[in-house]
Amino acid sequence: MVGFKARDGYLYCQFRHPTTISYLERGTGVEAPKGWKPGRKVPVEALHQAAKIVVGAYSPQLPLAPEKVTWEKVAEELPRAADLRERTLDTYLSAVRVLRQYLPGSNGPADVTAEAAKRFRHEYGAGTFKRSKRSDATEFRRSPKTVENAVRRLNGLWTHLRKAGLVGRENPWEEVPRPTVPKKPVRVPDENTVKEFMAWVRDRYPTWPLLSLFVEVKMLAGCRTMDLCSVLSSGLHDGTLTIDAESDKTHRQRTVPLPPDLFETLEAIKGPVYLWESYTEGAKKHRPGSRNRDKFTPKTLFWSVNNLFREFNESRPGKPRLTPHGLRRRAITLTTLATQSVDQTAEAIGIDPATARRYYLNARQAFDGQGLLKRMADVLRV
Repeated sequence: MVGFKARDGYLYCQFRHPTTISYLERGTGVEAPKGWKPGRKVPVEALHQAAKIVVGAYSPQLPLAPEKVTWEKVAEELPRAADLRERTLDTYLSAVRVLRQYLPGSNGPADVTAEAAKRFRHEYGAGTFKRSKRSDATEFRRSPKTVENAVRRLNGLWTHLRKAGLVGRENPWEEVPRPTVPKKPVRVPDENTVKEFMAWVRDRYPTWPLLSLFVEVKMLAGCRTMDLCSVLSSGLHDGTLTIDAESDKTHRQRTVPLPPDLFETLEAIKGPVYLWESYTEGAKKHRPGSRNRDKFTPKTLFWSVNNLFREFNESRPGKPRLTPHGLRRRAITLTTLATQSVDQTAEAIGIDPATARRYYLNARQAFDGQGLLKRMADVLRV
């Protein structure tokens, strides 16, 4: 059964997806007759185009042999084959571009053997880079962490490519030795820096509270910046803010209780679709520039928030830096300090406990080791 609708002056056909319970909608390229409405006679040309579209959708598609998959095919298929956030997809495609620089003769993933992967790791780690395009710019050696990140991302990329049938069963990156990365303690911003930042934002935008509200909610929720940028207005209800699974990087739904005054303020500024939608118009007045947009997108707000932190750090050279992700580390560490349980904190903030321990928790700050040993003195003594 095929239905038709008019959109932007053209006829579109709708029909059941061949493998799921959802529907597909495709443009026929035929102009809709003047005054046409669903249920009226459809032009013969639109019927012919719709028939071709349906036949194409239901025709079996033979998978492309992995050895014939090109890098261009990877860039085309990866967004459809893997459920990836935009930033994650950009990270993987960037890793491919770097890989191709060091393996210039490679036409596709099939060319990357275990030996080629190890050669990339060695040459990439031994190479240098510049932070400027100037010919006389200083060259820097890549850190072990940078090399480890590159290998880890390519290993993850191959996992997605294998699931999509774009590579064979072998993953050449599994056997690539990774550099030893010195383990550093998780750095949590000190409270004075956080208070200074909030005062700086409020003083800078005294008549535009949106950015300070955003940071305040981020501190309470302990969430990633993009997750909060993508929150819908419908998520604001009954004194809470719900971050849908579609907006969360880990695909978990979270509900964050809000103080009554903060909830009321957010109710007053929320947009028709996105919670922070009014940012677009406010930015034209308070943060004017060539990159101002007429339509809100979460990505636009994401970069504006990152720039806000950068501007704060540049305004106070020599002092401790503050990053958006630092507020997430602060939330996880201080919540663990209150609960004395990483698992309980991880459940509340929506993060895997192992990930929290490895990347976000300052254990020395979160756990009172001295106090615990004092309480255990009578138990441990014989």
